[in-house]
Amino acid sequence: MRDRRRTWTLGGIGLIVCGVLGMLRSTGPGMPGVFVLGGVADLVYAVAVMLFAFGTTAAASVVARRPLGVTTMTIVAVWPLIDTVAVRLLPQDGTSLGAWTTYGYVTLVVQTGAALIAATQIARAGVVASPWCWAPLWVLGFQALAWAVPQIVFVSVGPGAIQSWADLLALVGTLAALSGTLGLGILSLVLAVQQRPDSVEVYRSA
Repeated sequence: MRDRRRTWTLGGIGLIVCGVLGMLRSTGPGMPGVFVLGGVADLVYAVAVMLFAFGTTAAASVVARRPLGVTTMTIVAVWPLIDTVAVRLLPQDGTSLGAWTTYGYVTLVVQTGAALIAATQIARAGVVASPWCWAPLWVLGFQALAWAVPQIVFVSVGPGAIQSWADLLALVGTLAALSGTLGLGILSLVLAVQQRPDSVEVYRSA
């Protein structure tokens, strides 16, 4: 239990830090150093997710170090870093629309597929207590809804009236992003506190 408490506390703090850095990045996209801030956020996120995947011991791993769970969580952890590098390498002059489209599909399939499998593995591993083991799947559902709502609004009201919905859609998108970092980070800290330290047998003197 001590290993779980340590792992989930450190991982939770990492996700919270990542969420805070993400908010700072979104409030000032044009300010100096925003790229560095984004890189730090992605690195912290990768370390936090990898910590949850492997744990300080097998008992502390949220997927019990099962190969499929560890593999998919590793993909989820490092994909933001890969995405940052890929976006910087792809042509920015608009001449390679096909490359951007292909990369968009690859990102959608790999990132979404890995996240879905990883969340399912967390739920099935039985390490995190129910119902909280389903929290990653709840987050994915909320993020899918946050992606679908703008599409529905755009089709319903048309491009001319979409501007009036901009603030609401931006808020929904921000909440969806924070649910996967700040939200899960806070939940991890709460679950870490609930872990009871291993009992120590005390021998009485004769």
